[in-house]
Amino acid sequence: MSHCWNQRGSHPLSDRSKNRLLSLGLRLALSLGLFCSTAVTASQAPLTGLAPLRWQQRIILVDGQQIPDAVERLRRAQEAIDERDILWFVNQQGRLQSNYPGPLDGALAAELKRQYFSRSDAAVFLIGKDGGLKTGDQRLDLPRLFERIDAMPMRRREMEGGE
Repeated sequence: MSHCWNQRGSHPLSDRSKNRLLSLGLRLALSLGLFCSTAVTASQAPLTGLAPLRWQQRIILVDGQQIPDAVERLRRAQEAIDERDILWFVNQQGRLQSNYPGPLDGALAAELKRQYFSRSDAAVFLIGKDGGLKTGDQRLDLPRLFERIDAMPMRRREMEGGE
């Protein structure tokens, strides 16, 4: 059995070999992390309501019957939406489309309709991170919604802090 250490007590691997091993280790750690996060997402329980999103996300709800091009418009504005921590849900004939990254419960569309759309003739609702209804409107005016969000105290703190 040969010794792996030189007389000074350091390992005889060259710096190049050490860098390769370090690089391999980092890639392995990143791959394992990605695998674990994918496994967690795959096993994540479906979203059944908006309560778990409180203090994490702002929400835009849209009645897709009244605004048929809502999904297309929201997807085009994804960069601004991501910057403001917005999740959107578009209800089209009882079927939800969303930028929510996990699974949606089949009953969520009915719950949102009951909680928001059946109580108002508005087609668009903005819900703040605190869970409070901020506005309801007939139109999906994204620049106006973004202005309203940017004027909110919590959002202003986020912008000042670079979060």
